[in-house]
Amino acid sequence: MVAWTAGCTGIGFGDMHYADGNLQVTVENPAEAVNGTVQVTVFEIRDFKQTEVTKIARSENLSAGTTTLTFPMDLSPGDYKIYLYFMKGNERTVSVIKDIQV
Repeated sequence: MVAWTAGCTGIGFGDMHYADGNLQVTVENPAEAVNGTVQVTVFEIRDFKQTEVTKIARSENLSAGTTTLTFPMDLSPGDYKIYLYFMKGNERTVSVIKDIQV
């Protein structure tokens, strides 16, 4: 399932999975290459509470087409909400929330 969001970049976050201490996220860029910041914020869901586990933000040059980004992190078995953002300058152009189970 690909989650497309409105924004001037046309970028969408697609499939995501966690294995061997890495969160891998597929990014679809239907336009020309673009520089920006990708931010991943991970929240653990337990006992009807959401607790931030980690936040990673880094600069990325996304080529046209499909790119897989890898974010090293240590997640224990459980349920998580992943907040994904793409920012161009100071403007957040894409934001998606996804659920995963580890």
